Amino acid sequence: MSDVGQGRTINEKQAGEDFLLEKTASESAADHHRKTSPMYSLLGNQDVVLIPIDDHKEIDEAELHGFRRTVAEIQWLLLVLVILCMKLPGMTIEKPMNLVTSMGIFAAYVFFVHYIWRSQDEKRWKLALNTWAMVFFITAVVWQTGGLSSPLLPLYFLVVILSATTLGMVTTLLETSLITVCYLLLAASGSGDLRQGFVSFTLAELPGPVIQLFLLWFIAYFVSLISWESEKAKEKIRQLSRTDQLTGLWNMKMLLIFMQREHKRSLRENLEFSVLMIDADNLKGVNDTYGHDAGTRMIIHIAESMRSQLREADMLARFGGDEFVALLPETDSQGALLLAESMRKKIAETRVDYEGKELGITVSIGIACFPRHGRELAYIMKMADKALYTSKHLGKNRTSLFQDDNASGQLLDTVTPS
Repeated sequence: MSDVGQGRTINEKQAGEDFLLEKTASESAADHHRKTSPMYSLLGNQDVVLIPIDDHKEIDEAELHGFRRTVAEIQWLLLVLVILCMKLPGMTIEKPMNLVTSMGIFAAYVFFVHYIWRSQDEKRWKLALNTWAMVFFITAVVWQTGGLSSPLLPLYFLVVILSATTLGMVTTLLETSLITVCYLLLAASGSGDLRQGFVSFTLAELPGPVIQLFLLWFIAYFVSLISWESEKAKEKIRQLSRTDQLTGLWNMKMLLIFMQREHKRSLRENLEFSVLMIDADNLKGVNDTYGHDAGTRMIIHIAESMRSQLREADMLARFGGDEFVALLPETDSQGALLLAESMRKKIAETRVDYEGKELGITVSIGIACFPRHGRELAYIMKMADKALYTSKHLGKNRTSLFQDDNASGQLLDTVTPS
């Protein structure tokens, strides 16, 4: 090979190596951004639209589906129990055909409600309807099997407990009132004939029904009370799962849910919204110098300062550590810039008294807007994160607005601190 050809080969090889080095450096910077960026670590390969719009609603519906299945099983077992009781020795049934007819009607109702009249969205009023049907069926069965002396009379307690654990106190008390009326009708019917009135019912028989009614109301009240306390505990758990315990702000999961709703609303109604990524500039220095308690005070200070500048419709969340995200509905880029700057200045100008020392801190902010910077929610969030990265890179304590420029691809308007 000639010296010229060998030289060309060496030059091409060197050029290739230089290109690979530049490409590796560029990829390393991008990888570093992805590793250090809260948004990239949050989203990863997950599409934002896969996050449930209302996970608690889905939990409630799953709970109602479980209740419906339980009620269906109880109703079928109720029918089986009545059939078995009919076969018991000594069981007196004056009009067996009436009882069989009642069972047939109830079986047809259960089959229709649980296997034909089904829908994706479960409602509590459907559960209530099932419990009311059980009350009427039990009354018909008890009436035909001895009235207040029927061995099936305690089945009313089953309805009360089922209602108290699934439908709340008000519905339970209403159903208990209905059962009380049924008790009075059974007492009036005597041997099964309402026309006899209370003639066959003597004072000697009074203590039994009174005690049973007292126990019925006792169980209805206390099971409802326990269920209510359980609901309060569940709501507290839900609240803890939605908010950041340190600052009281929304957590990131809830903000993403709000973002999805706002994104869908903006697409539907042709509206704008903005996303702000906020990061404290030197919280590590505060922690290293004054301790983590001081750092905690600074995080609370940042959260309270930002919250005081936001509108009621705006939503603010703590992502974790010293990172925050804000959603500004119906806000264009200029409005977002003005609001972000008021937040930044408020934080920078306010000092926090900590053990006799006046501590201060600053934040950097990145902004991206819908639909100016894109129509996909995940893309807008990542562009806001890139704008935040630029604010950090340019010296911190500033606000940067991402812009999609055809010439350069990423041109950012940056507001420097005054």
